Amino acid sequence: MSQNPGWGPPPGGQPPGGQPPTTPPAGGSPPPYWAPPPPAGQAGGPTKYCYACSSVIDSRAVDCPRCGVRQPGFTTDYGKDRLVATLLALLLGSFGVHRFYLGNIAIGVVYLLFFWTGIPGFIAWLEAIYFLTRSNEDWARTYGGPVQQPNGCAIGCLWALALWPLVAIVGLAIMLVLGLQIAWISSL
Repeated sequence: MSQNPGWGPPPGGQPPGGQPPTTPPAGGSPPPYWAPPPPAGQAGGPTKYCYACSSVIDSRAVDCPRCGVRQPGFTTDYGKDRLVATLLALLLGSFGVHRFYLGNIAIGVVYLLFFWTGIPGFIAWLEAIYFLTRSNEDWARTYGGPVQQPNGCAIGCLWALALWPLVAIVGLAIMLVLGLQIAWISSL
């Protein structure tokens, strides 16, 4: 039978009194799963050692409060939001801002170089409509993050914002055709 060095449960179960020891083993560093108990009055919970400075931190901590180093296994990349990308494409698409947001820097620079032609604005308008028609799963697969159900009201407003230029063009075309017909009739 092995000797219990003073940490963790002894061979055969819990130590007397049912509580694990509160001090690290003498003559060595504590094992990675050992942590001192929380101070009196504070909620206890699982703890771990910081990856860089070995201080005891909460196991849910993303960054060490002592040294500020990000702990392994945590990421803050939540993916790109489809509503933000669509809004940027509609409002600032001529300058390629939506492409910069989505991480396509080279295409964003091309948009920026040719914004004065109006072509990037038209392409960005088409891309905004394309962004709105993509499925949530396809968006999450392409731009990362969890599959999210976007706010229906926001999607409706973006559709209205995306389609108003088309409605305006059709209205102008109808007025032009009617105006030409009225001018032709009045010339008779």
